[in-house]
Amino acid sequence: MDKINILIVEDELIIARNTAKKLQRLGYTISKIVSSGQAAIDFVKTTKPDLILMDIAIKGNIDGIETASRIKSIADIPVIFLTAYANEQTLERASQVGCYGYLIKPFRDQELHANIKMILSKHQEQSSIQQSLQDTVNEYSSQFDDIYKNNLTNLPNKLFLRDLFDYLVSSINSKNSSVEDNSEKPELKLIAVLNISLDRFQKVSAFLTKEQQDSLVKEIAKRITDYVNDLEFQGITVYLKEDHFVVMIPLDKQLTASNYGQEILNRLREPFLINNREIFLSTNIGISFYPSDGKDIEELLQQGEKAIEYARSQGGNRSQLFTYAFNIKPSRAAESLTMEAELHHALEREEFELYYQPKVNLKTNKIVGAEALIRWNHPVMGRIGAGKFIPLAEESGLIRPIGEWILDRACKQTKAWHNLGLNFLNIGINLSGSQFRQSDLFHQITQALFNSSLEPQYLELELTEKVLVENIKTNIQRMNLLKKLEVKIVLDDFGTGYSSLGYLQQFPFDILKIDSCFIHNIDKDPVNAVITKTIITMAHELGLKVVAEGVESEAELNFLKNSNCDEIQGYIFSRPLNAREFQKLAMINVSTKPQISPIA
Repeated sequence: MDKINILIVEDELIIARNTAKKLQRLGYTISKIVSSGQAAIDFVKTTKPDLILMDIAIKGNIDGIETASRIKSIADIPVIFLTAYANEQTLERASQVGCYGYLIKPFRDQELHANIKMILSKHQEQSSIQQSLQDTVNEYSSQFDDIYKNNLTNLPNKLFLRDLFDYLVSSINSKNSSVEDNSEKPELKLIAVLNISLDRFQKVSAFLTKEQQDSLVKEIAKRITDYVNDLEFQGITVYLKEDHFVVMIPLDKQLTASNYGQEILNRLREPFLINNREIFLSTNIGISFYPSDGKDIEELLQQGEKAIEYARSQGGNRSQLFTYAFNIKPSRAAESLTMEAELHHALEREEFELYYQPKVNLKTNKIVGAEALIRWNHPVMGRIGAGKFIPLAEESGLIRPIGEWILDRACKQTKAWHNLGLNFLNIGINLSGSQFRQSDLFHQITQALFNSSLEPQYLELELTEKVLVENIKTNIQRMNLLKKLEVKIVLDDFGTGYSSLGYLQQFPFDILKIDSCFIHNIDKDPVNAVITKTIITMAHELGLKVVAEGVESEAELNFLKNSNCDEIQGYIFSRPLNAREFQKLAMINVSTKPQISPIA
């Protein structure tokens, strides 16, 4: 085979050298081994390897995913990520920058060889498709410039839209029909049609001269095409009118289009500088797919318009996938809009209530604290769980006042229990990702502790792995700042996210909570039993307290006792209770002989 030059980006020198030896045995050439993202970027600026093998978690100011993103802006080089964990969210993030694949460490020589062959083949195919598309555009444009092209943006116009769409359909059909069943090449089985509407363009342009309007349109087109032309599956941008563009992209899966739509939205959210004046536009993107949503471009654009209307009903500035629910159940969007409007008034109407799920020490069988859980008691819709309205609160920006209310109420209630003699109780509060990223979270917590006079060591802040690994270096700094308050930090739902043991060493945790999925029927599941015992032992060696969630049976309880788990939560002891019921149970539990038995 032709010599393939490979760049290895790995900060563990021993691993890098072993990988290089494997590659050389397989007949590949090593361009260079570098240990940081910046070194990789610098190398690509002067030398273009055929392939890059990159560790996701390289040390330094930028990780492997960000490095790949910056490299893609310099040269179109396929990237295979090397990772010690296969988390869906991280790998999806990687796919957004044009990653062609990944390998889980440790890997065998044949796995490495097969992946490289597959990725190089995929890259070659995509390059061929992109070139064919560009050749087609150039062919039409050169013959019919005045008819098929918008002269201001140099983009194909609406008259060319159907021809381009038909070409994409025939292209993916012919590509897929030529691929053998056992081929490792990707199957491009759909076309995403992104209907892009700039809602405030007409209002803004009324205050601009014709020259300024043209400048704005050209800048809009440039931002869209600069992004679309650099995608792994290169798309085509079509100009319909000054406030309306269409992007068509051949793809292998729908989720990729959703990510692309969000990135285009982010770019159009940034201000446009026209004659030293900042101009902001409101954009909505409706996404439909060939062939699942329609086989005709006009039908697909109509489906996109319905998605745009729904996006507007949710406040605008959104990228929205089309769903047939927009056709058969239009009331669903109205229901969501109604709930959002009601949510704005829920605090002032005092419709929120905290429930408390007891945490029990397994050595004493006594209640030692609780996890605070918010409920919304709506006068018409009834009791609404947090899972239904918290995502809506995050989307609408209401999570801040709701989060502050939870902090304030939970701290005051816990201090009230302390004053009644239950001065050993701690309180756990869940922090969402958006709450944790708020710049004044430290101030919010300080204020809540001050207002309630609650000693900080009784406050436990619960965070999930998904929240913490989005920006590890920054999040470690945030957590260390919170630790200065002497509050406790809890890693919640351990085992459902990345589950990398390295995170336990990097973050200043005090408590680890094992997710209920490992606890359910643990006495009958030998795999989960081994995992749970290992987690408990490892956590204790790291000086962490362990809490098991979702304990429902005596068999599960006995297993956890025998495994030296510290505390439990679950229906084996109690469901979540309102403040009055929890106080009553805590008082009884303190004064009676310790025991745990299922209750209704």
